[in-house]
Amino acid sequence: MRLAPLAMVIATGAASAEQASLRALSEVNYLHHEVLFEPPGAYDAVRRVVRMRLLAPQIADQKQFSFEVLEPDFQALCDSEGLRIVAEFAPNAREIVVSVASEALPFGESAPNVVQYFDLFNVEDDTCVWGGL
Repeated sequence: MRLAPLAMVIATGAASAEQASLRALSEVNYLHHEVLFEPPGAYDAVRRVVRMRLLAPQIADQKQFSFEVLEPDFQALCDSEGLRIVAEFAPNAREIVVSVASEALPFGESAPNVVQYFDLFNVEDDTCVWGGL
């Protein structure tokens, strides 16, 4: 069964846009879940961290989609979507956190049956540089 893409929610609550699924090197379909900014509620120029939260139900199969398999996707997702979000909504952001979950969860929560992977990138000269998470 193919899931319809979810609306990408911009943390200000003022904007949302329907987005197509994203694909990276692993061929996993990533769906936008939400984008959060830090500090919360800050206007564009003050935002320093972009949290790009994605869904990928396929990663529930950890044997086929381990972190090692998906790790190159994080760089590709940061380079494409993360930098686009920075350019449009947080031009002074210095970090992009890319997170992928097999199911939607509220930010900061975990569940034993939900697979979640994260990676951190520093924004340097309009590029994503792996931050070592």
